[in-house]
Amino acid sequence: MELALRGRISIFFDNSDKLHFVKDPLILIEENRITDIDSYSKLKKDIVGHDIIGDKNQLLIPGLVNCHTHLAMTLFRGLADDLPLDVWLKEHIWPLEDKLKAEDVFRGCKLGVIESILAGVTTANSMYWYPSSEAKAMEEIGFRGLVAAPVITGITKLEDAIEIVNKHHNTAEEKIRVTLSLHSPYTVTITDFEQSYNYLKEYNKNCDEKSKLLIHTHLTESENEMRESKQLNTKYGLEFPAVRTPTELLNHIGVLNDNLIAAHCIHLNENDIKLIDSKNVRVSLNPLSNAKLGNYMPPIPEMISKVKNVGIGTDGPASNNTLDLFDTVRFLALYYKGYLHEPTIIKAKEVFKLATIGGSRALNWEGIGTLEAESLADITTVNLKQPHLTPKINDDNVLNHFAYSMKGKDVENVIIDGKLIMEKGKISNVDIEKEIDLVEEITHRLLQ
Repeated sequence: MELALRGRISIFFDNSDKLHFVKDPLILIEENRITDIDSYSKLKKDIVGHDIIGDKNQLLIPGLVNCHTHLAMTLFRGLADDLPLDVWLKEHIWPLEDKLKAEDVFRGCKLGVIESILAGVTTANSMYWYPSSEAKAMEEIGFRGLVAAPVITGITKLEDAIEIVNKHHNTAEEKIRVTLSLHSPYTVTITDFEQSYNYLKEYNKNCDEKSKLLIHTHLTESENEMRESKQLNTKYGLEFPAVRTPTELLNHIGVLNDNLIAAHCIHLNENDIKLIDSKNVRVSLNPLSNAKLGNYMPPIPEMISKVKNVGIGTDGPASNNTLDLFDTVRFLALYYKGYLHEPTIIKAKEVFKLATIGGSRALNWEGIGTLEAESLADITTVNLKQPHLTPKINDDNVLNHFAYSMKGKDVENVIIDGKLIMEKGKISNVDIEKEIDLVEEITHRLLQ
C-alpha cells in the first residue's frame, strides 16, 4: 500500500543534525520507505494512487525510539513501588520472574507493545526473559524492536544466547533484532563478558552494519555496583582488576566500544564520561525510572553535550510505571532546570533529538528517527487540536509543546515500516480489552 500523510507541520532532524520544520507537509511513502517530504502544494500532484492519511491538525514526527525497557514487565506494574532498587529487584521482582512462563512473557510484551504504539513509540529495545516470546509479540503487531539474548552468570549461558541470535536476529522483514544482553557487571563475571564479546567480534566480521550484533547492559545503575561486581568475580575465583568504576571495568575487559548499549549511566565521573564518548559507546538515559527508584540522577546535561550516541528510554513499566515516552521527555526537560537552577540547561530541541534520531544512533538502527527521503517509514502523528496544545503560533512553539505539553494520548496515527499500524487511535487487528484481561489473569496467578 502506498501512503500519503498530511499534517499541519512536520518536525525532524536529518542525519546531519539539521532541524527541519515543514509547514503544511505531505509525506509520500512507497513500500517501507519515505520517498519524499515537502509542502502539500509542491507534492500534491504526486499523490495519485496513494491512500491519504491525516489532516491539517496533525504534527508529523519520526516514530519515537525507546532505547531501554523491559516490555513484558507490564505484568508487574504497581506491585512493588516506593522501594529502593536492591529491595525492589531482589525481594520482589526476581522472585516473581522465577515463576514466569513463555506465554506469560508473550502476553506481557504484547500489552507493552500496544501501550508503546498508543503513545507513538515505533521502536523499543527490550531486555527480558523468553526473548522468543517477545519477538513473537512484536512481530504479531508489526512493531520494530530489539529483544534480548540474556547472559547472566550461573543462570543462563552464552550457548543459550547464541541460539536466540541465530533464531531471531534480523527477522520479521528485518524489524526484529537481537542484542547479547549481559545484564550488568554485578551479575555477569569478567569471563562471561570476555567470552560473549569474543563471540560478538567473530559474528560481526562478516556482517554489514544493519546485521551487526550489539551488547546491551545496565551500567552504573547502582552505587553498590563495584562492590557487588567484585564479590561476584571473587565467588567464581576470578581476579578483580585494579579499577575504580564499572565503566573502567568494562573498558579493562575490552567491551567499552561502539558495540555496547549502556543503559542508565548514573554514577559517572568525568573520566567515565570521557571514556564513554571516546569509545563511541551507545547510551540510553532513563531518568524517570532512576528518580522513582531513588538511584540518584545521571549527569544528563554533560552526557548530552559530550557524548555522541545518546537516546532515552522508559525502563520497564514496573519501575517507571509507564511506557509513555512523552512522560520521560517532559521529566528530562524539566528536572535539571529546577535542580541546577538553570532554565536554559536542556532545551526542547535537545529532548526531541534524544527521542528520535538520538535513539536511532543509540541503537545503531540506520533509517529510523528521521523523516528524510529514503528513510524507513516509521512515523507518528500527534493531534494538535487540543486545549493543552494551544496556541500554535510558530514552529518553535510547536516544538516546545512536544517537550512540555504533549502526552501519549495525543497520538493519532502510527506507521511502522510503511504500514499503518494505528489509525485515529485504533490499532489494527488488536483486541486491547482482551489483552488487558489476560495480563490481569497472569499477574493474579503469579501472586498466588
